[in-house]
Amino acid sequence: MERPERRLPVAFLLLLPLLSVSCVSNPRTIVSWCVLSDAEEQKCLDLAGNATSQNIRGTLQCVRGLNTRDCIDKIKNGTADAASMTADDIYAAGLCHGLELAAGESHNRVDGISYYVVAMARRSSSDLSLLEMHERSSCHPGIRTTVGWTVPIGYLVNTSQISVGEQCNFPRAVGNFFGYSCVPGVKDPRHDPRGNNPKNLCEACIGDENDRHICASNHRERHYGEAGALRCVAENLGDVAFVKHTTVFDNLDGKNQESWALDLELEDLKLLCPDGTEAGLDEYERCHLAAVPANAVVVRMEDKCRVWKYLERLQNVFGNATEGFSLFSSAGYGESDLLFSDATHHLQRVLGSYTSWLGPTYTTMLQAFECEGFC
Repeated sequence: MERPERRLPVAFLLLLPLLSVSCVSNPRTIVSWCVLSDAEEQKCLDLAGNATSQNIRGTLQCVRGLNTRDCIDKIKNGTADAASMTADDIYAAGLCHGLELAAGESHNRVDGISYYVVAMARRSSSDLSLLEMHERSSCHPGIRTTVGWTVPIGYLVNTSQISVGEQCNFPRAVGNFFGYSCVPGVKDPRHDPRGNNPKNLCEACIGDENDRHICASNHRERHYGEAGALRCVAENLGDVAFVKHTTVFDNLDGKNQESWALDLELEDLKLLCPDGTEAGLDEYERCHLAAVPANAVVVRMEDKCRVWKYLERLQNVFGNATEGFSLFSSAGYGESDLLFSDATHHLQRVLGSYTSWLGPTYTTMLQAFECEGFC
């Protein structure tokens, strides 16, 4: 005899959308957090001890990882449950291992955005356009950095200004595109094992006061980092600098006592927009190459709810603490941005996929590099 078809009650079906948003976790849950340094491990242990003393439901365990990719492997195989990661690592964790996000950082009340990557130029450069950068000179904070490489080169690839070809040789393609540049670290053996990365990618670099360490991937190269890239343009050695939207403000009004910064004024600079127009320095929300997502907590898909509920309980007690343990402060540990970025205002739940957190623009930037092999 054929069994009658079992149907779910209509009331239950109406509740399904709500059940997918709300979640209930085991109050005695254990969350294993992957940490990468002695300082981060100590903060994790202190958080665990404080959580126990405050009778917060659940238990935090601290698991040491060798590096971020090792933490990804540990989360995938279940020897760790969670870790906070940057946008590029979130992309690799999701694309290569099917991992997802439980929570993300909110900075200065701007949900999910860490900073904007902008293209900055001297206002006197009237013939510049991001749509026609061929043979112009460029200043980058460093090779393989989000600000100095992933975003600007991804933009140039996605707008068909640069083609990497079947060999997927980004340094060669970038060297052929720009007239000369400063990309600190591009000639380091780690990034140039065969020694054939283009020399013109270092021609806008100046090294130290004794003309040594030219193009070095550290501050001995005076055009290294965001401030260095800004200096490169300020000193007229580059046409455009790829920097964070905060870079110029971080180096004005006496915040940087170097002569090049003391001579710099806001009206000397402008932003170049992706549509070929230009804008003022305060218009970065509409004139940027990418909004870089804030860090987020990587987990297995089945643990999205469980880890979020535990983080929510921790945040309710330690998130805005003015005394005692503070979830979003690394003061006293000798390092910054431990467990979470120190700039975090609060954690927010991530309901969607990891690509929804990264956003379409940033995801597209990363896709330009897939031929290099993320996995």
